[in-house]
Amino acid sequence: MKVARRANRRTALTLASIAVVFFGGIIASQYSGSASVGMGVLGLAIVGFLVAAIGRGVRR
Repeated sequence: MKVARRANRRTALTLASIAVVFFGGIIASQYSGSASVGMGVLGLAIVGFLVAAIGRGVRR
């Protein structure tokens, strides 16, 4: 039971951090006035989370 709860919390934390980074990218692009800033932040976030997910799977 504890293992499932821990996995659920990890998944929720990962999804919440993705949402925070995406909204941060949108806000940064609004303040800078350039859409390329927002796209750059979102692109780096996607690549970063993919690397983290793949690295986590390789570690196990």
